[in-house]
Amino acid sequence: MRERLRTRFGDERGAVLVAGLLLSLALLMVIGAGVDIGHAFIVRRELVSLADDAALTGSQALDLQALHQGRLALDPEQARAAALQTLSGEPGLRGQANANTVAVQVEVQQRVPTILLRLVGVSTLTVAAHATAAPREP
Repeated sequence: MRERLRTRFGDERGAVLVAGLLLSLALLMVIGAGVDIGHAFIVRRELVSLADDAALTGSQALDLQALHQGRLALDPEQARAAALQTLSGEPGLRGQANANTVAVQVEVQQRVPTILLRLVGVSTLTVAAHATAAPREP
């Protein structure tokens, strides 16, 4: 009986090593996701700040003729140009701005290279943010 148990367990040599390697790979993937997704959240926070800044800059381009008539309105072309000018100094950033007489909308995107997720085939993450700003009376 003992011999039978020995031969049965003898066939399973190295099983713990294989299980340990698979567990290590899974742990590396989870840590990689945590590191890379955490970095993407930090980049997103910076993009939100840039989008807010661009939208606020664009919302300061008032239509002076409307202002002289007592209305608070934006000059859409100037607002759009001012928002895009704010975003132009950032490398690797894709941004677009839309404006009408009421508000300025800004959307920005950036591709973030991954560090550890690259090992499982994810080489970049796309991070995006948007902001809207409108002028108001003091």
